[in-house]
Amino acid sequence: MGIRMFDISPEQQAEGLDGMVAKEDTVQGEGPPETRKKEETDAEKNAREARETAQALADEEHQMEVDNHGLRYAIRPVKDWVLGRIEFPNEIVEEINNHIDNVIIPANNSYAEGLVGQLKQAEESAQLDFPLDDEVGAQLKTVFDQIGNTYLKNGYDRDAQSDCYQCWSNHAYAGDYNPLHDHGVQTPAGLSGFLWLKVPSCIEELPEVNPKLNDAGGGVDGFTHLVWGTNSRRDILQLKSQTEEYVKPEVGTMLVFPQWLKHQVLPFFGVGERRSMAMNWNIHDSEQEMRKYMSDREWDQLQANKEKLAEEND
Repeated sequence: MGIRMFDISPEQQAEGLDGMVAKEDTVQGEGPPETRKKEETDAEKNAREARETAQALADEEHQMEVDNHGLRYAIRPVKDWVLGRIEFPNEIVEEINNHIDNVIIPANNSYAEGLVGQLKQAEESAQLDFPLDDEVGAQLKTVFDQIGNTYLKNGYDRDAQSDCYQCWSNHAYAGDYNPLHDHGVQTPAGLSGFLWLKVPSCIEELPEVNPKLNDAGGGVDGFTHLVWGTNSRRDILQLKSQTEEYVKPEVGTMLVFPQWLKHQVLPFFGVGERRSMAMNWNIHDSEQEMRKYMSDREWDQLQANKEKLAEEND
């Protein structure tokens, strides 16, 4: 019949064989088996990869038991917070820059009064309002809200909707900087972020990894400095976690993080504009999400308040 089935030995099971009909044996015809093989289907490929992954995990666990004298061993990293990194294609970055050049800059609606930025060294230095209610702004808000939702779901498994409600552009030149600060939002939890749109060559040419901080090397000029603790290098050597990072700006890269995260932008000294847009999101949790953190009494009170509000609005 051209079909053979075999009992699988323990040795064969360890190699991932599962007793299914050999694929080449389901095809009749002349010639050696390799000339009669069919293409592997997606389902067969997924099954094979799943078996290989399971076997690799089993082998790894077995080796760990051997190395630890038969003791079962597991490592669970403790997550502190999540940093989102999103890459925008060049054509979208170009469209945003065109909108800023043709609409935002001519409007010249300063947003600096409510910001800590020290962008004042050049005539073009500014922090400008970027409305989200015109055509371009509304399109970007849709994208930003989806970015916020994905960040919350994948980073925190949080059933919530994000609402990007404010946005502004930063136009920094030589000597401009942003002091260490965090952002405020209108809800108990919130997100902040920024998207780099232009980076001067004096910053682009700096190495991204292991920047030179000693001997006045200027290795982080124009970098963004993220700070979420006070641990030093000595603390890290003592197995305490890293609590700061210098991030080199790259055109088209967006960072998203909890609004409480302290950050600053260091000054640079060279020709050109360091342009970015910054934004904040409110977070609105679903009722299912809120229920996780409420006692029965708090939940009942919330439902009662909702019913009372609904009656008043009728």
